[in-house]
Parts: sequence; structure tokens; C-alpha cells
Amino acid sequence: MKSVVIIYGTEDYLMETARQQFLSQYGEDGTAQVFQKDSAAAKVTEAFEAESLFCGGGAAIWYDCPFLPVRRGGRSRSKLSKEEEWFLAKLAGVPEGNGICFYTKGNVDTGSAFYKKVAPLAEVVRGEAVTEKTIMPYVTQYLGQKGLVLTGRSTSYLRELFQTWSDIPLLYVFSELEKMCISLPPGTEQVDAGYLKNLFAGTMEKNLFTFMDYFLRRDGAHTIPFVEGLFSKTDAFLKNTGYMLSRLRLLLAYKELQRARMAQKQIETIMTRINKGRSVKYVLYHLQKVASYWKIEELEELISQLFILQRNIRRGTAAVADMGPLICLYCSNKGRV
Repeated sequence: MKSVVIIYGTEDYLMETARQQFLSQYGEDGTAQVFQKDSAAAKVTEAFEAESLFCGGGAAIWYDCPFLPVRRGGRSRSKLSKEEEWFLAKLAGVPEGNGICFYTKGNVDTGSAFYKKVAPLAEVVRGEAVTEKTIMPYVTQYLGQKGLVLTGRSTSYLRELFQTWSDIPLLYVFSELEKMCISLPPGTEQVDAGYLKNLFAGTMEKNLFTFMDYFLRRDGAHTIPFVEGLFSKTDAFLKNTGYMLSRLRLLLAYKELQRARMAQKQIETIMTRINKGRSVKYVLYHLQKVASYWKIEELEELISQLFILQRNIRRGTAAVADMGPLICLYCSNKGRV
């Protein structure tokens, strides 16, 4: 790790991991002098230029440094102030064994003049928000460190679950996985889907995932208890209905392609385009299990009804409470088709 480190972003776990790495390399007994946004650059400089009486090194962490502002729109500052020019000269000569870390919560304006000058001197760690596209390597790595691997079914289960999440905090994900690891039978090497069922219990995302799993099976007894929590408030209604519609459209597309006698490879290629370029390999695993519960005409009718309900809610001629009866109408399982 270089003696100048820039850590920024929105993913707390990744940022904290980088901060701890900086402290382990430059901090005296894992500590450093800490500075806040309104600290003077001269004081920070004194800290990373100082020589410790014990270890011969000094470390400083400057939180929310004003020279590295968060990007908030508008034009980036294109000129350096005299103070910034002076500070950059100091950063270019950080004594060996000493370190300075800039830690900013949020996405730094990388177009600013100061950032462009300091970045070549620094090790930059961007704590980028984790999404459903990027989460699985973190999960497999975490479990791999514990000698565990996911089965195909469990990988499919998690990929489908994480697609309901608008925000995926790694610290929370790892804490839930740790709970699972503690409860695994001795000698377990493979994590099957059954071990994952109780993870993330109570979260809106987990409830939405479970609701859709039951609803697509037209299992009213298990579907209805989730309706009020997922659709009783307008903001949750809009988000959760959007996810519901996306799954229904994919299921409709799958059944139409099946009816056209498309090969599996063709189905996967076409549905990836429908899914805005995101892989549907693991989504298909679930759709294949529920496709026989629905007729194409039923799916078309339900999708239309949901759009009409959304429109009428915006017009003030319907309420989110109308979602319950609509779901009940389609929960009746009339047998596989």
C-alpha cells in the first residue's frame, strides 16, 4: 500500500477493510492521528511528517478532506488553490514509513484539479456499492475462506433473492452468512439451498422474494400473509410492484418462447435481452418450476390489471389496498397447465 491512500465510496465494509489495511501498515499500534473536514492542511502535514519516538513513523487519517469534495453535480473545480499546491508538494515527499489516508463517505469528484494531481501519487480504493450483478463473488470468496462452497441450487437461490434488493450492504450479508456457518452440521462442505432459507429473515427484500415464490406457485395460504407488509404503503407498493411486474413479464416471455418451440439456448439469449442485458440463467431455474401453474392469457391479463391499478392509484381513483383483492384473485391454483 502506498504512503498516500484515498478511500471513498458508499460500501462501508470495503472502505473499512481498506482503512484497517492502512492502519496495520502505517498506524502505530493500529492507531493514527485523526483529522476532520475543518482541520488545517498544515496540521495534517505535521502529523504525517512527524517522527514517532517509538517506531520512527507517523500516520494520519483525514476524514472528508475539503480538497476532495463529494461529486454533487455541476462543473468540477479546474484550478488549484495556493494551499492545495503547497499541500500537494508535501504529499509528494511523505517520509518513508509514514502514511496519510483520505477517507470520504460518498463518491469523490474525480474531475477536480486536486484529485487529478494527487491520484497518481496515491493508492485509490473505491468502495463501490455492491449490486445483484457483483455480489456473488464476495459471497463465494467469504464462504471459500471457511472451506465451504455453494451448490448450483443455492447459487441460483441467492442470485434470485439478491435481485429484489435495491441496496446490498456487505457487512449485513456477511453477518447473516456467519450465522449460517455457525449452525451448519460438523463436516459440512457444501451449502445447499435448504441452509439459506432462514437468512435475511424479516427484510423487505427477503419477504418480497418469498412472496413471489409462493405467488408464482399460486399458493394463496402462504402468499396472502405478505401482502400488507409489501404493498400497504405507496413507496413500497411502487417498488415491489415493479419487481413483481418484471418477474411476470419474464415468465410470460418464457412461456411464449416455449410455445414457439424455441431451443433452450435461444430462450436464454432472447430473455437476456428482455432482462436489459442481465443474465437470466438463474432466473430461468425458478421460472421453469412455476411455468406450468400459469396460462399465457392469465399472465397477460394480470400484467394488464397491475398496470391499470398503478395508473388509477396515480390518478387517485384507486388505493394500494386494492392490491390485496387482485392478488387473491390469481392465487387460486386451478391445477397445472
